[in-house]
Amino acid sequence: MKKQMKFGLLASACAVLLLTGCTRSLSNPDALGKTVQPVFPDKTSAVRSEGSYPDVNALVKIKPGMTKAQVYELLGVPHFKEGVMRVKEWDYIFHFPVAGGAVVTCQYKVLYDSSLKVGDTHFLPENCLSQLEPAKPAVMQRELNAEALFAFASAQLSAQGESQIRQLAADIRQSGQDVRQITITGHTDRFGSAESNLRLSQARAESVKRVLVASGLPANVITSLGMGESMPRVQCEGGKSAATIACLAPNRRITIDVQ
Repeated sequence: MKKQMKFGLLASACAVLLLTGCTRSLSNPDALGKTVQPVFPDKTSAVRSEGSYPDVNALVKIKPGMTKAQVYELLGVPHFKEGVMRVKEWDYIFHFPVAGGAVVTCQYKVLYDSSLKVGDTHFLPENCLSQLEPAKPAVMQRELNAEALFAFASAQLSAQGESQIRQLAADIRQSGQDVRQITITGHTDRFGSAESNLRLSQARAESVKRVLVASGLPANVITSLGMGESMPRVQCEGGKSAATIACLAPNRRITIDVQ
């Protein structure tokens, strides 16, 4: 009987310790997921002590309100043993290559609020990102008039339009640049509903993407976006007449940014 009682007490103690471990929090964030003094774990205690090389573009997307699943998709599993349930902080060791072959190493912390959504983030040192090289500007930018690529209100590339996009793909390949991202953005004029214009601009961007991929550029670096009529270059009054359609031509365009 005494053995059973001892075993029960031991089990209860283990359960308490387990729960304590589950809610372990070095920085003790408040209900909003914030703290005035973040505490970073010793790097030698990391489960993944070698750290990782994050995509800076993914890192800067981490914003308050994001879920753990969204953070995981962008940054991967934390590098320290934070606990199991209702963990309110994730810690990482990140390495960033800089000019001259050097590497900047920083610790990164994500704090979660009482709903387990991102409340705040911190670097150690605080100026970590400022030590990195500024983002490279686009190595190539093109803006193409939609009328040179498509028939009016159509998302099917004309023969002339397809030829232009194939030439663009050749220019990108021959640039000698290490292309990491190509963003294709479609724009329309104001004629038609906002919904139909959004669909048309997206479909046109996707048509351009298909030709770029067919011309040998990797699909995984190409993003196609449709902005509809939301970003006009010019404002022209009047109904749907030939004169007004001609006036609004600068709004019907495709932009391609290569980085």
